[in-house]
Amino acid sequence: MYPMAQFTKESRDDEERRLFGLYEAASTKEHIAASKLLNWHHSLSHPAYLKLLGDLRAIRTECNEDMLAITAHHEKVRVLPTIH
Repeated sequence: MYPMAQFTKESRDDEERRLFGLYEAASTKEHIAASKLLNWHHSLSHPAYLKLLGDLRAIRTECNEDMLAITAHHEKVRVLPTIH
């Protein structure tokens, strides 16, 4: 139907690289927070556990927003006319 541009590391513009950097940083934080929750110590208090859970939820929201920004950027680049 619609031709999709194949995005590679070489074809990324500065804004896309910036957006992917933000996403990768948030994704790394997400993995660390999830690991802490999966491997929590029984000595961790209930409020501390709930804080970790809230932190993970906030980080996942950040990841989702970063991915939406990348998608929006792709759409913007796709619809811009190409100047030859």
